[in-house]
Amino acid sequence: MIAVIVRAERALVDTQERTDFCFAIQDERIAAIAPFEELRERFLDASVRDYGEGVALVPGFINGHSHAYQILLRGIGDDLPFARWRDEALYTIIPGLSPEDVHRTFAAAFREMLAGGVTTVAEFFYLNGNGNAHAEAVIEAARETGIRLVLARCWMDAPAAPEAFRESIDTAAKRTRELMANFPDANVCVAPHSVHAASFDMIRAAGEFAREADCRLHIHLAEAAYEGEQTAKQSGMTPLRLLESLGVVDERLVAVHAIYLDADEKKALADARASVIHNPVTNQYLGDGICDVTGLLDLGVPVGLGTDANVNASILDEMRAAALLQKLARRDAGAFDAVRAFRLATSLGAKALGVDAGDFRVGAYADYAVVDLNRLCAPTSPLVNALVYRAQAGVVRETYVNGARAFKAGEQGAAGAR
Repeated sequence: MIAVIVRAERALVDTQERTDFCFAIQDERIAAIAPFEELRERFLDASVRDYGEGVALVPGFINGHSHAYQILLRGIGDDLPFARWRDEALYTIIPGLSPEDVHRTFAAAFREMLAGGVTTVAEFFYLNGNGNAHAEAVIEAARETGIRLVLARCWMDAPAAPEAFRESIDTAAKRTRELMANFPDANVCVAPHSVHAASFDMIRAAGEFAREADCRLHIHLAEAAYEGEQTAKQSGMTPLRLLESLGVVDERLVAVHAIYLDADEKKALADARASVIHNPVTNQYLGDGICDVTGLLDLGVPVGLGTDANVNASILDEMRAAALLQKLARRDAGAFDAVRAFRLATSLGAKALGVDAGDFRVGAYADYAVVDLNRLCAPTSPLVNALVYRAQAGVVRETYVNGARAFKAGEQGAAGAR
């Protein structure tokens, strides 16, 4: 593949501002970082993308947890308590979607994410009760739009869940293996829904599956107070301790939410080298609570960000919410800074998912966004601060995944452009 040399007057590299930053892309990854003339000598046939004044390059954002079909609930589920939101909005609309509905909905959601600089999305997908056709529609939507997909393929068998979501353990395992074999680009991993929507036997089996397949295991964990109350009645344990007893708390675990954890449980996640995905906008929207992101990071737990219910599928919004909630929870404006928030959205999010992305470094996927400095409304502010605290929709001009343009402002269907 012919290389491309990218030259930017301004860029964010490991959250630090760089000027005249240059790198070469080959075979979808960053092949070299060096001064422009050195790259020209090394990659003689390379084309050049030269970004001049008025823009900056930033690493592509990582959306670590999404239910893209929930864009259909906008305006329907607003302001409902969780149980009514689930029963009257989620369970009413989502089970009836056809594969064609899923494709159209996910393509729209993915384009929205790309327009905000998201280059990788982990889709926690649970419309699997009737087979893999719906999941395959998600994969096709990702291919069509150009976004990188991590398909967290849900396993759910709770009798109270809609039939369109439920499967037996053997059926879920068989269908997950088929997706893995047929769609290696979808980065399929296993995702037992939660301790209240997947049986204990199903969660245990999912852990065994993850070890055998060497993949991540995503699960909603300790999202709301009621979950802990239910689990205590069923097992005498907290959700996290229950997962430990089922053998799934290890380096493959991606705990989504992780709000209701005590100090020892946070340390247990760190000791297991597990990861957490924080969803601050959805947690506020549903009144769940505030995750102790500061405490988890201090223990060394990789924490990423997710748009979850996709109230607004914007990692820019999630960064801002994450920083402000930590300041509020600790009643300290200095408790969580812009650099930490930006890392949640980039390098730490990539680490949580096990994706080689999230920063400009040799060997990483060539994922980046071009941001319009004139739309940041803060020309004298450090770039990372401006993005976290002041960036609004429309600040991203272009988004690149694997070195190929997947979004350009004012254009539709940009996937695969050069």
